Amino acid sequence: MNRLADLLPRQMREDEFLMRLVAVFDELLNTVAVPVDNLALLAHPALAPDPMVDWLCSWLGWDLPPGWPSMNAKRRFLDAAGELLTYRGTEHGIRRLVEVLGGSEVSAVEVLEPGFVVVNDGSALPAPVGDIEIRISGSLVDTWPEHDLAHLERLVLGDVVAGHRAAVTLLRAEPPTPPTPDRR
Repeated sequence: MNRLADLLPRQMREDEFLMRLVAVFDELLNTVAVPVDNLALLAHPALAPDPMVDWLCSWLGWDLPPGWPSMNAKRRFLDAAGELLTYRGTEHGIRRLVEVLGGSEVSAVEVLEPGFVVVNDGSALPAPVGDIEIRISGSLVDTWPEHDLAHLERLVLGDVVAGHRAAVTLLRAEPPTPPTPDRR
C-alpha cells in the first residue's frame, strides 16, 4: 500500500515536522486498512475465527447455546446458509437443517404436515394451524447426549412456520433381535 508521504508533493516531503505528522496518519491508516483488506476472510466459513463464526450464526438467526453445536457444525451451517435460509420453515429446509447439523449421523428426516383445508369456493389453502410432526432417525439419536438432542429439537422447532404447532420425534434404533436357534 502507498504511504501517505509518497502522495505529497516533493517540497512538502522536505518538511520534517509534516513528515512526522503524516507518519502518525500513516500508522492509523494501516491499522484500519489491514482489517478492511481481510474483511472477506472474516465471513468465509472455513477461514473465519471462531468468535466470528458464532457471531455470523447469531446474525443469520440461529440462536445457538454457547459451545453447541461443534465449531465444525457451525461452519457447515454457514456454508449451507444460502440454502437453509431460502428454504427456512419448509419441509426441505427443516430436513436440510438436521442433515447439515448431524452430518453422516442422520439417516432420515421426515416432516409430516397437516395438509390443506378446502374453503367454501372449492380452493385449497394451507391449513392455518396444524400439528407438524418431524421424525429424526440416525445414530445421533442413540449417541448424542440428551442436552444436545434438546438443543437440536429447539433449533428445529425454531424453524417451523409461525402459526403451526410442531413436535419432534427422535426415533431410536431398534435393538437387534437375537438369532433364533435352528431346530432340526
